[in-house]
Amino acid sequence: MKILRNYLLKEFFKVLFISIVSLSFFYIIVDFISNMATFTKHSPDFSYIILYFLLKSPEIIYRILPLSILLSTMLVIISFNKNNEIIAIKSSGISMLKFTFPLIATALVLSIFSFALSNFIAVKTNIERRVVMQKYINKNNNYSAQSIYKFKTRNIAIHYQKYIITAKTLNISKKQLTGLSIYKFNNKFKLTKRYNAVNGYFSKGILKLNNVIINNFNQKQHYPSFAKNLKITSLPINLNINFFKSYDLKLEFLTIFNLFKMYNVAKKSGSNLSLIETFIYSKFAFPLINLVLVLIGISIGIIVGKKSGTSAAIGISIILAFGYWIINSIAISLGVSSQLNPVLAAFTADIVFLFIAIYLISDLD
Repeated sequence: MKILRNYLLKEFFKVLFISIVSLSFFYIIVDFISNMATFTKHSPDFSYIILYFLLKSPEIIYRILPLSILLSTMLVIISFNKNNEIIAIKSSGISMLKFTFPLIATALVLSIFSFALSNFIAVKTNIERRVVMQKYINKNNNYSAQSIYKFKTRNIAIHYQKYIITAKTLNISKKQLTGLSIYKFNNKFKLTKRYNAVNGYFSKGILKLNNVIINNFNQKQHYPSFAKNLKITSLPINLNINFFKSYDLKLEFLTIFNLFKMYNVAKKSGSNLSLIETFIYSKFAFPLINLVLVLIGISIGIIVGKKSGTSAAIGISIILAFGYWIINSIAISLGVSSQLNPVLAAFTADIVFLFIAIYLISDLD
């Protein structure tokens, strides 16, 4: 078994390396052509374009790894079939599950590697890549890594529990909002009060308001019943300055730790939770598809036997990859819009493909 295991893994990693290199090259060519106008608009040094794609490489590998693993698994098993090695292995009394277990274990390791690649390497290189694109290719000299995770300081509108808060400006150093309008709603989401304040600032779990006009709303007639003027008042709005940090909500720029921090901030307000939760769970779901696709690749490789070759493996891999992309995209969209449970939204595609894998692999002896 040790000889068979080493032989199987050697062939698998050889094909996997070729698949990753080939698919990465194809990805870069398509990306370069589709963004040709952007790359050439400001006549940047070509070395920066090369640097851009070098920095994008971890993200590319992360994205194409599932397809590469599926394709490599199918090609290796099909090759063994064509050379009658599968028959020889079965004749020796070794089951297919036992023979292919090293591939399954390897896929688990690659899933862990994919998760680590996404959260510890790709995010950093993606940030650097964005800086290279904006600062050196687009010649935006003021751009920096901080520009990706910046504070929203103008025309603010946020939701906090039973309140909707709008403000004209935010002074970060003073932690002060100006031009405030705060709307308070009841449990039936009917407006009960409106606070208009010249400015306000956060202090020990409350929002202090200065020079305030308070309007109480008549629930039956839906208009302000009376106005009250106060120099100072406070509301139980427990937010900190980080709530106004405007993240570029693309997973390629967010680690799992960024997302948990965002979740803790958003949880106070009860807003944007579905989006962040869906993103958190998808950080775990996407790497796991590598393990599922190995099971599918093994099954299809054995089923097609000697009848098909490389072209069939490539075709089937592309169809499955496209199917996964469609299902995952729809599910994530439903999760982000709160129409589907975030956990289910993130793992829907994985679950569908797992059922396919179980159905296919159940016939293996």
